[in-house]
Amino acid sequence: KDVIPMLKPADKTTNVNAINIAVGLSMIRMDLDPTGVLSATTWLRSSWSDFRLQWDPEQYDGLDNIKIPSSKIWKPDLSIYNAADFGSGSFEDRYSLDQTNAIVYSTGKVLWIPPLPMKADCNHDHVLPSTDQNDPQGCNIKIGSWTYDGFHLNLTAYDDEEYLELSDMTKNSPYVVTSQEGDALQTTYYPCCKEPYLSMNYRFSVHRAFAIQDGEKVFNKSPEDLEKLFEQYQTKEKMKREYNVGE
Repeated sequence: KDVIPMLKPADKTTNVNAINIAVGLSMIRMDLDPTGVLSATTWLRSSWSDFRLQWDPEQYDGLDNIKIPSSKIWKPDLSIYNAADFGSGSFEDRYSLDQTNAIVYSTGKVLWIPPLPMKADCNHDHVLPSTDQNDPQGCNIKIGSWTYDGFHLNLTAYDDEEYLELSDMTKNSPYVVTSQEGDALQTTYYPCCKEPYLSMNYRFSVHRAFAIQDGEKVFNKSPEDLEKLFEQYQTKEKMKREYNVGE
């Protein structure tokens, strides 16, 4: 299970033999500290096919899927490129040790959606200026394979959606998303190598919803405006990525 499930060796010039890995990210809760580190509770949405897990349902009384601990199967080595923490309790640590069940179908398709925490450095490429915490803040979360190039692992957007999924976000999140840029799927070439490296780079803006002062919740936006914002998160309009959070 520790070997990438490729039917044929990687082609040297194309991704024709690569495994397609669909990746998406559902935001549940987020907070942002003054240094620009975003802490988030997420559901990582992922899917791929492993030919070694195929079976004929007719030989097993019509059984066409099973649920098994993800530790029992191969998983892509996904990492947060702009992670703000490593080691025990980090995204990489929880990802590698997670026991959340994966759904394996008789076709070899694997569906795995583990709940995972993450910390991302929103401003890793420049010095963060002194800003009002109540002002909108830009951020990004960049996810990709730590070792595999695009000729081995072809990253794709889960459900063809290159945005953060916000419909499951808690209404008690200290920060909310007010806009998204989309086009998260990126291809990068490095001077050392001819192979492409793929990643999902989610770029978005967040706004403080409330702060806790003297043990009390102090709203930066009215509860009514926040309710309207969360209603917008529930819409399925693919092109609507500017969210109205009031004045």
